[in-house]
Amino acid sequence: MSWAAAAAERIAVLVVGLVLVALGAAAAAWQQGWLPDVADRLDVQTAVEWTGESWWPWAVGGAGVVLVILGLLWVAAHARLRTVGRMRLDGSGRSGRLTVDGSALMSPVVLDLEATPGVRDASGRVLSERKESVIELRVKVDPGADLDEVADATERASVQLGRLLRADPASDAGVTFRAVLTGGGSRSKMSRVR
Repeated sequence: MSWAAAAAERIAVLVVGLVLVALGAAAAAWQQGWLPDVADRLDVQTAVEWTGESWWPWAVGGAGVVLVILGLLWVAAHARLRTVGRMRLDGSGRSGRLTVDGSALMSPVVLDLEATPGVRDASGRVLSERKESVIELRVKVDPGADLDEVADATERASVQLGRLLRADPASDAGVTFRAVLTGGGSRSKMSRVR
């Protein structure tokens, strides 16, 4: 999703949220009797007359179909993960392109992470977000795991991935690293020194 689309979406969600809060506050105030004359002041005669017209069911049905289509498009835009099969490496140029397979890149790093005490499972993938490559590491940890140790192992993994991706250590290579730590359920039978 582009920056402009994300900003437009956030503004639309804010406006809809504010309208819903205002409607909820008005309904609560009316129910409490703080707005006693509001029902008498509202003129809904025109709206009631529209419901008797022959075009009314078609208009309401059409609006419903449009809203359903917009909702499905919104869900589809958020459900799509743009995984990258191959990444372009530094050193690519006119003479040729250097690439690496994302799963081959992740395999040794994931194995190192899984060897860390307290880590139940680890996985990694390369995503494309806002024209930037994002390497995401997902680590499932035991409830009793030493999080400092897991964080250090994750940091070492990102450094290792950075070294694998960059021919020039000073290069940024347009890569962002993200680590997601999740709980692994019940406590495992691992020994932990305190």
